[in-house]
Order: sequence, then C-alpha cells, then structure tokens
Amino acid sequence: MSAPATAASPGHTPPLLAVPLDAMREPVERGHTRPLAWRLEQLGRLQTLLETAAPLMRQALATDLGRPPVEAELELGALRQELRHTRSHLPRWMARRRRRLPLWSWPGQGAVVAEPLGCVLIIGAWNYPFDLCLHPLLHALAAGNAAVLKPSEHAPASAALLAELLRDHFPPEVVQVICGDGALASRLLEEERFDHILYTGGERVGRLVMAAAARHLTPVTLELGGRNPLIVLGDADLATAARRLVWGRCLNAGQTCLAPNHLLVEAGVRDALVAAIAEQTQRFYGDDPLASPDLGRLVGAARFEHLVALLAGARQRGQLLLGGRSDGAERKIEPTLAAVEDPRTDPLMQEELFAPILPMLAVRDLEEALGLVRRSPRPLALYLFGGGSAERERVRAGSSSGSLVVNDAVVQGGMASLPFGGVGPSGLGAYHGEAGFLTFSHQRAVISRPAWPDPPMRYPPYAGKLGLIRSLMG
Repeated sequence: MSAPATAASPGHTPPLLAVPLDAMREPVERGHTRPLAWRLEQLGRLQTLLETAAPLMRQALATDLGRPPVEAELELGALRQELRHTRSHLPRWMARRRRRLPLWSWPGQGAVVAEPLGCVLIIGAWNYPFDLCLHPLLHALAAGNAAVLKPSEHAPASAALLAELLRDHFPPEVVQVICGDGALASRLLEEERFDHILYTGGERVGRLVMAAAARHLTPVTLELGGRNPLIVLGDADLATAARRLVWGRCLNAGQTCLAPNHLLVEAGVRDALVAAIAEQTQRFYGDDPLASPDLGRLVGAARFEHLVALLAGARQRGQLLLGGRSDGAERKIEPTLAAVEDPRTDPLMQEELFAPILPMLAVRDLEEALGLVRRSPRPLALYLFGGGSAERERVRAGSSSGSLVVNDAVVQGGMASLPFGGVGPSGLGAYHGEAGFLTFSHQRAVISRPAWPDPPMRYPPYAGKLGLIRSLMG
C-alpha cells in the first residue's frame, strides 16, 4: 500500500490553515462566542500580549523600519487605548436595541441585535505592522468572531513576532496567523470563504482584494490611504502649523496613511511658512537630519530609489526649498519641502509620496484651495490650519474626505471614539471604536408578535379592504 500524501509529497499543496476555516467558524455559528465573558476573555489575552511583549515589539519595529522608541510607543499606546475603550463600552455595544414598530404591527416588539459574522480575514500593512493587524483583530474578537491574520511580508521581523505572540496567546481555532508574500494572500482569497475581509494597503491591491471577495460575495473593508491635502490660511498660527505638519509628515519617515501629502498655502504667508518649517525641522532633527536617531527609514530599496529619482528631477527643475538629501545605505531621506506650480503635471503630485517629502502650492485664497481639493480623488484626511467658524464650515460643506482635522495633523488615528476610514478611492468602510465593532457584526432585526390579535384585514379575500389598508399604512 502506498503511503498517504504529505506536505512533502510531489504535487501536493499543503493546507494554508492548521485549523480549517469551518472548524474556526463552527463555535461562532453555535453561539459559543456570543457571551460577553467569551469576548472579554479574548480581549484579556490581547491585553496580556501587549503588556508582556512590548519590548520585543519595539525592537521589531526598529529592525524593520528604524522606528525610534517614542514612535514605536505611539503605535503600541494607541492599541492599549483602543483596548481599554472597547472593554469599557462593549456591554453597551452588545446590548439589544429596542425599535418602535408601526401601528399595524402592534402589539409586536422589535429590536436590533449585533451578532458575530463568523471567521474574518485581516490583511495588514507594513508601515504600522502591529497596529494594522491587532487593531482590527481587537474589534473582530469584541464582535465575537474568529480571525485569520496575514501580516505584511515587507516588515518581516514584526510579522514573525506577531505570528509567535498570537500562537502563544490564542488557541488556533480563535486566531491564526499566516505569514508569506502576496501569492499566499491570493491563495487565501481564492481558496477560502471568509465572512468579512479587512485590507489595509494601496488602491491597486485593494481592487484585487475586492474582486476576489466578490467571487464569494464576501463583504470588505478597505483602508487605502490617499493624497491628503493640508491647507494653511493667512491667519494661521504659523509656528504651530509648522511644528504639527512637520511632525505629521515625518512621523515614521512619512510612511503614514494619514500624513499630509501636500500643502496648499495662501500666497501671502508662503515665505513665512517656509521659514517656520525650516526652523521646526532643525529643532526636531538637528543640522543633519540624516544622522538623527529620531528620523526613521524607508522600508524598501525599490521605493527608496524611486523617491530619490523624483527628488533628482525636482532638484533639476529648481523646486527644492528645503532638504532633498538622502542616504542609500540607511534608506533615509531628510525632510524635504518642494515648490509646485502645476499640480496636474508635476511628478511630485501624481502619487501618494509616503516619505518625508512635502510639495507646496501657493493659492490665492480658500476657494482656490478647495477647488484643488475637489479636483483630486477624495482623500483619507483633509487638514486646515487657520480660519474662523465660517471658513471651517466652508471646508466641511465644500469637500469630502475620510476625516477633517482643524489645526492639527494625524492625531485622529489615535482617537478611539471616532471612526477611522476613507471615502471613495481612499477607502470603503471604517473601524476604531464602535465603528469597528459594527464592521465585524451583523445587525440582525428581531421581531416578535403574539398569536393574538390577528385581524383578518391583511388576508384574502381583499374585497372592500383597500381603504382600511391605506389608512393603516399611511
């Protein structure tokens, strides 16, 4: 008798999951994950993970991204805050919500109940490798689901640590981690039917994820980023604006989906803003930013070379106002400010830069700035510095973005009480806070009516009943 096929047998493809998806889904379908106690137990496991493994996680972030310890702590701290917020509010989010029913259905009762979806897939990104996997996982578990995580292969130390930590803290029928490249992610999407998919990354791959999900009619949440504008009006506090936008642009070496991608500044304060940005950059990173331990590095050699080529072109065109130097050995680019005349043709304005490079356009006034915002794809974030209540309302009513922030940048990513998500090309759906719980829940309508009374008006024969039906139905 021949031996059974094994993972090493020629022509045999080993299974992707140690525990089959149906086995992960079964406890959810049987209702075992619905009690509050089960969900709090899983959140407790995650809290223990964060408390015990923080030094290892900071080291992995330094290895993959050159992340300074303070910036690493910002990523981990946001997770701890979200965890506390979720544990505190989870009983209320889970509570049955009564709904008033129409007169014709009385004395019936109606309610909405948030129920688990089943087993969800979370595809994380490399720029915040722990947050962009564990943040949605937190919500998936709070909603009573099992989950499969696919971390990004472009942050290998973080991905390997994440797989080890989750294997140590969760049973595989609740959480599994699959490490590998894009081909493995494609296999997961093609071979398995998940109950929800959350993907964080670029628009091109987001389209592929959505197309693959459509084959199984799987709902998706897409967090795709975007070219986020930052508007500076003439009455803005320029020192504060410069300080906050330089921090937001250079955080994680500019590799933050919420980072401002370009400046739209009223012409009258352009030169003063350039001087303020130069001053704040020097204060943050010293006379040689490339040597600063507080400036991270870019994740990939190919991306680094592409950005260096963009800077070389900008230098040849005389656009550089600040910075522009790079270090190939460390894959670092110093904070750079570049003047742009025509956003339709300038190479710096054709993509999300994802680097500490900030193109700047001078505009006549707020209306011209808003016109440029509306002519571009809807961004993940829109920032405004300056203006009074009238100007802020004009921005709110005359634009569309995932979030709108006045007089600050990037901070909305750490606010658990607000939803995080894009609109149009910058994303589909949202999470963080209650939005995350709802993303991974099914809002089930529950109606209960007694057997009596049962008036005959809705049943045939219908002769003579039309007027009464009209009056009851409104």
